[in-house]
Amino acid sequence: MDERRKYPRIDVSFPVECQALPSQGYFYTVSKDLSEVGAKILTNTFIAKNNMVKLHLNLINKILDFKAKVVWCNKERVSERYTAGLEFTETDTAGKKELSNFISKINNS
Repeated sequence: MDERRKYPRIDVSFPVECQALPSQGYFYTVSKDLSEVGAKILTNTFIAKNNMVKLHLNLINKILDFKAKVVWCNKERVSERYTAGLEFTETDTAGKKELSNFISKINNS
């Protein structure tokens, strides 16, 4: 099947610290895939579509901060966990560039 996404995704698992807004509490999880415009994460609780989350994405040598909108959240078939698709809505220019460079390195290796 042809990839129709404008931004390529990489199948990579990294630690993610999340905060479902406006909550003050954080939860820790992992990414399932990553692109320049979003990520898929695992979560133990359902997060409704259009809710906002803050992310601290740990790329080993650098932590990038994003704010993202939940695009979808589905229960996994054989688990009590959920996967959620996130669209990045806010980050600084340096964070965007760092993520773009990281994804390019992975795709070219």
